[in-house]
Amino acid sequence: MSTTDGKTHRLMDTVLPLLLCLCFIASSLLFLVQMIIKNQVENIEYLYNASDQKKTTIVKQVQGDLQTLEGLGIMLGGMDESERERLLPILRDINNENAFIRMGFARLDGDAWFVDLNGKVYERNLKDMEFFQKALQGKNNISDVFLDDLQEGQYINYYGVGIKTPAGETIGVLCAVHTADVLRSILDAPVLSGQGFSNIISSSGDYIMRSIHAFPGDILPENKEALRKAIEEGGTGSFEMTDKYGREQVSVIVPLLEGRWYLHSMVPQNVLRARYIETTMGIMAIIVVACCLFALFISRQRSMAARAQKMLMDLAYNDRLTGLRNYDGFKVDARQFLGRDDLPSCILWYGDLKKFKFINDILGYEEGDKILRIISEYLVDKESKDCISCRVSADNFAGICRCESQELFMEQVLSLNQYIKDSGVEGQDFIELSIGVYRLAPGDSETSIDVLVNYANMAHKIAKERSGSSCALYDDEIRQQQIEDSLMEAEAEKALRAGEFKVYMQPKVNIQNHNRIAGAEALVRWLSPSKGLIPPASFIPLFEKSDRIVLLDRYMFEQTCGWFRRYLDEGGSPISLAVNVSKVGLLQKDFIEYYAKTKQKYRLPDGYLELEFTEGVLLNDTDLFSDIVRKLQSKGFICSLDDFGSGYSSLNLLKNLPIDVLKLDIMFFHKSEDSEKERIVVSNFIHMAKELRIKTIAEGVESVENVDFLRSCGCDVVQGYAFFKPMPLEDFEHLVNELGDRQLEPENV
Repeated sequence: MSTTDGKTHRLMDTVLPLLLCLCFIASSLLFLVQMIIKNQVENIEYLYNASDQKKTTIVKQVQGDLQTLEGLGIMLGGMDESERERLLPILRDINNENAFIRMGFARLDGDAWFVDLNGKVYERNLKDMEFFQKALQGKNNISDVFLDDLQEGQYINYYGVGIKTPAGETIGVLCAVHTADVLRSILDAPVLSGQGFSNIISSSGDYIMRSIHAFPGDILPENKEALRKAIEEGGTGSFEMTDKYGREQVSVIVPLLEGRWYLHSMVPQNVLRARYIETTMGIMAIIVVACCLFALFISRQRSMAARAQKMLMDLAYNDRLTGLRNYDGFKVDARQFLGRDDLPSCILWYGDLKKFKFINDILGYEEGDKILRIISEYLVDKESKDCISCRVSADNFAGICRCESQELFMEQVLSLNQYIKDSGVEGQDFIELSIGVYRLAPGDSETSIDVLVNYANMAHKIAKERSGSSCALYDDEIRQQQIEDSLMEAEAEKALRAGEFKVYMQPKVNIQNHNRIAGAEALVRWLSPSKGLIPPASFIPLFEKSDRIVLLDRYMFEQTCGWFRRYLDEGGSPISLAVNVSKVGLLQKDFIEYYAKTKQKYRLPDGYLELEFTEGVLLNDTDLFSDIVRKLQSKGFICSLDDFGSGYSSLNLLKNLPIDVLKLDIMFFHKSEDSEKERIVVSNFIHMAKELRIKTIAEGVESVENVDFLRSCGCDVVQGYAFFKPMPLEDFEHLVNELGDRQLEPENV
């Protein structure tokens, strides 16, 4: 990840949680505002409901009283004139049965007589009173509140009900008096837990009856104007007003009686707010706590992320076994190193231990790991701003350091070698270092680290071929070889398409059956129009670095199968044909499927196609290789292990490998200082293979003497210049047809 990407990622790690927190706060505040608005609406509705309940109670009280009087009025209207003279005693008796403080009868001219609960009679003229005139008009009603002139400090309401004869003629008004306390007791009923109150006002906004909880004095002019406006707009409404003490009040007004009276209810704003302030404070506390927890969570998350990032960086950029940086970490640090101005005085090196596989096999992997850790300890100790290093893989190490000359660097190599020996590690006598060096140039600051390491690795391969601990410098010769390899790689695919790769056959001779031809091995030759015949050693190692070796494997197999089919169709006798398979080719997912389908495509008989694998395939997974071999055998293939003995393969592996053929490496047949020991080893090796029911083939055999020896040891087949050298496919076909089943002699070839 680049520095810019890392900063962007860290910025996003900070900004995103912050945005989430802000969104949470904003949504919480929005919810809170909506809750407050909803609560205000609910408070208004509550106030309306409370007012409606009071209105209902007042209306019921007034209508109940009027209905009582209406019943009496009907009764009185039905009396004749003589009976009306006894009206006051009747009213006194009736009044004793209800809550009126006085009842009376008024004639049409307004003269009225009232009798109280004590039977005392009072005379009044009601001619100018509004309730009286309305009653004469047939409108039964209640008056506004008056100060009672018969009882000091008492306020009263008059009720008036017209009295009609059965003929419908109005003959007077039945009157009753209620103390205002009857309706005030309804007004004084608590609103919102006693915090609010209600008054009855007129259409002009003046008090008709006020609660004992009401403010003293008249309604403020601005409030009266608001009340009149609400009455004019329908008599129902809600609004805010300020009382004479400057306190905000929420009020509602509802019509009460005949458009004359209006019920005005008020509750202090702070009382209504108190209903949701606690909830609001609770929610705010939750928001604050949530934000604190969120901040704590983000802080812990960032701390954990930082630790995880450090751990991931350690895993990504440090080698677990040695603690030294790995190749990925090296590429990051090396890129910074290449920004120096003194690059020409710096070198990049790549190296490994010779015979490290041998050390692992003989001394064990624990001892091998110990050596790797010792090397890493030395490299870590040498770390500075002028020197960095890494473990690439296995026993491969690389580094960059400031070093004026190759001689000084070689002194460091020898110092490392001595450090390993001084450690007392087991197997120190086998330890030899091979290191390739590339001297950096000013232009390399823009070059890929992989490319620069590859330069050093190319020199390392040269050093590895030398004896003892050695160091090789990347030079023009290596560069030229690299150019040639690149050109050859560029030509390879074109050559495959053009059919420049030719199949050569090297016959195999059965020395246990009168030296008769037992088959052949298909070998590749590159016949270039410009370069002529290119030997395999020039391009096979190059192809093995890429997937081109797979293309070449399959090309050779296809060509061999095609020739074999034509040969059989022309009447030829079946012969064993061996085709090489590379390690890369073996590991392809469709390996078995491809070879089986190709064999089936050409309708080739079982038991004649032999697939040769080098012993290098055993280094990865012996169990996997054995499984592949069994599957190939089930498809009719013969499987052989080629070049056995050229590396460090254990003879113990043979007992577990289901191979059909074992090819002895040419190294067994080179002249040695002790040929007797050589013969003993070869003889016992062949005998062991026979005991394991494995057929043996000796390749690279060049002398008649070796042929005779191998025959005496029981070796089945020989392949080499002692009989035939590799030949073009056409020549091989001619040879097989000409010799047939004839016996051969090595000296005749």
